[in-house]
Amino acid sequence: MRTSSKPYHSQGLARALAALRALGQARDPMSLADLAKELELPKPTLLRLLSVLEEERFVTKSGAVPLYSIGPSVFEIAESAGFVDFEDVVSVTLKALADDLGFTANIGVLQGRSVLHLCVEEPARALRIANGGFLDHTYCTGLGKMLLSQLDPASIDQHLPLDETWQSFTPRTITSREQLDRALASIREHGYSVDDQERNRGVRCLAVLIPVKASFDLSLSVSGPLGEISEAEVPRVVDALHRTAQEIAQLPRLSVALESVRTRWGIE
Repeated sequence: MRTSSKPYHSQGLARALAALRALGQARDPMSLADLAKELELPKPTLLRLLSVLEEERFVTKSGAVPLYSIGPSVFEIAESAGFVDFEDVVSVTLKALADDLGFTANIGVLQGRSVLHLCVEEPARALRIANGGFLDHTYCTGLGKMLLSQLDPASIDQHLPLDETWQSFTPRTITSREQLDRALASIREHGYSVDDQERNRGVRCLAVLIPVKASFDLSLSVSGPLGEISEAEVPRVVDALHRTAQEIAQLPRLSVALESVRTRWGIE
């Protein structure tokens, strides 16, 4: 950074903005040394600036050897201008899961009596099972059952079909509250849900909870051919789901993106 003739406070502000711009343009979090080199600033000076930005949540610091990245306050400002989209935030991580496992990956949320697919990513091969914005049933899907399992039992009915007779899609579809309650108890015990050809013949879906701090729950799932998600493969797939759920929960822009979800889709 060139020497400036600006007054001290203006110079400090200009340096802070330059640091934010550099972090925003970087593909990965930056170390103090790398950022100081790029900005041509002494490390002690830059460290003071970053400490203030971190305190105000404009910068996030992580790792044993500190790495700096853009913080949530930046995205809160961006959100007020309508620039933060949920799919933009999660799609890269979700796509990596889809490619790693070779299955369709989904993130969903409860919307009334349905589960709303917020983001869907396909693996390299074509396995189109759902699209973003697609509404599906709660009682017979991996996403839906995972989300229902987190509710107080008294609240579950408002997310189930109004009709006493639930639509059956395959011979394995859950069609009663008694069956559903048993399934939800198993989900709470094991920490993941299974749609075992309940919604579509020949398709198995596994889902876990994304541990977000929000007024509503999010679920992450993968769906694929029954023969490829065999019983022997379930532990490996569930482990991958839990790892990715943790990664998504720690994405720096997620809290702001969740607010976009709430306002856009009317999620309570």
